[in-house]
Amino acid sequence: MRTVALIAVFVVLAGVFCGGGKPGSQTNKPAAAAVKWPAEATGTLTEDEMVQFFKILPTFSAALKAGNWAPKPPNEGDGPVVSLVNFVEGMNLPGVDDSLKKVGSSWGVLRPTLYKLFAASAALSIDAASPEMIAQMRKDTSAAAQKGVKDYDAFKSACSQIPDANKQVVAKHQQEMQALQTLGH
Repeated sequence: MRTVALIAVFVVLAGVFCGGGKPGSQTNKPAAAAVKWPAEATGTLTEDEMVQFFKILPTFSAALKAGNWAPKPPNEGDGPVVSLVNFVEGMNLPGVDDSLKKVGSSWGVLRPTLYKLFAASAALSIDAASPEMIAQMRKDTSAAAQKGVKDYDAFKSACSQIPDANKQVVAKHQQEMQALQTLGH
């Protein structure tokens, strides 16, 4: 049962961060070996940034809701980094910056924090994948499983670029981060 749950978590993460595409669609594009995050994603995430982020989160979420924001599904073939960039940049809706300025922030201040926060969260998720689950995936020779392995390898490579200190800060705030599930709602 635990393996099934972990596989389900990986499938969800792969769909969000690795460009899940349409069900049943296949791509023959190889996974990028040396994927680089935007510089903002690999900068140091400080405790002060996290405190500020959680202070403005209700205002940010309300601005996303007012702008009818909804995460767009990744394009087929998009890797984890492209998917994250599109996810973050898709939040820059008309009215967001004005709303943030009312609470002493701005999109220019929030944007790098979002990159660091989501990249560190992704890295924590990939770090949590059990070696047994990954070994089981590698044994499956189906085309879908092999694509999943390539996506996993690309995702793991990208996540290795995230500073451990950022992952520690995010892990410390796991409880508060549950609020991210309601962004824009």
